[in-house]
Amino acid sequence: MEKMRKFRKKLVILLLILSFSIFMYGLNQNNNVNKLLDEFINRSLEEQTVTVQFESGIEEIRMYHPVERTKDYELFDPRSVFYTTQDEPYLGQKGDIFVTQESPFPNIFGVHQAMSFFVGGHAALNNGSNQFIEAVGFPQSDERIIDIIRDPSDGTHDFSVGVRQSSTNYWMLPNFRTKTDVSYSSYGSYYRENFIILRVKNVNEVTLDQTMDYANKHLLNRSLYNFLFIADTHNKFYCTDFISRSYRYGINPSTKDKNYPKTLNDNGFVTTVNDLILSKNTYIAAYIENRDGIRHIYYLENIVLT
Repeated sequence: MEKMRKFRKKLVILLLILSFSIFMYGLNQNNNVNKLLDEFINRSLEEQTVTVQFESGIEEIRMYHPVERTKDYELFDPRSVFYTTQDEPYLGQKGDIFVTQESPFPNIFGVHQAMSFFVGGHAALNNGSNQFIEAVGFPQSDERIIDIIRDPSDGTHDFSVGVRQSSTNYWMLPNFRTKTDVSYSSYGSYYRENFIILRVKNVNEVTLDQTMDYANKHLLNRSLYNFLFIADTHNKFYCTDFISRSYRYGINPSTKDKNYPKTLNDNGFVTTVNDLILSKNTYIAAYIENRDGIRHIYYLENIVLT
């Protein structure tokens, strides 16, 4: 009995130490993300307030904050952060990674805070045509997660979750959700009110094309969402994992498609949103936040090529 009591005491102490270590790791990551954002925002130049109009006729007031390009890798890729020109509503070029730290469950207390703090909300890969290829994991009401886990993900399934292509650039839409949406009270009519656009350092057109080849392959194969995260990775992905593995192929197509890619993920384990942001191989290309009824867009300044 005494041995059991001592064992339980040691187990409790071990769990407390482990929980504290995990919390401190998450806290350190979030602090480092905030430092990167502060450094990026502090480089912004003159501000300009404009009104942009979407195809639907909806207008949006924006304040543009161009950010000076001072790093070699920012100058290496001279592409605009905007889809076409600055005077249109969309941001995102081929290979850009859109990430949000905010979870998709703002109304579930505890889950939302923990997910936002430790793993983040979502990541999507811009395909260069104002759309996204992404791994999405929200089953329909008649779909069971256990059935998705058991499926070999060979393209013969009828599940709705997995790698798919969006019909539009929903991250930029001011009317993404209606007032009846359960997340409207938290995110308003936007997908998220704050998000970050990342780029991979020193990539060329060949790497971008190879990255998109991998993404499109799994789009065509109808690869499923991976609800196990650390297992069952054959043809199954979660959102940040899909980004990491796509770029792993883009950078080195001969690399075997193994678990836990270290590409854009310096700790080499489960890839989180913060891992993508803090990777030594990525940098912030834009930061978008809604404040006081205005959408503030901090973006790497456009370079005039001569």
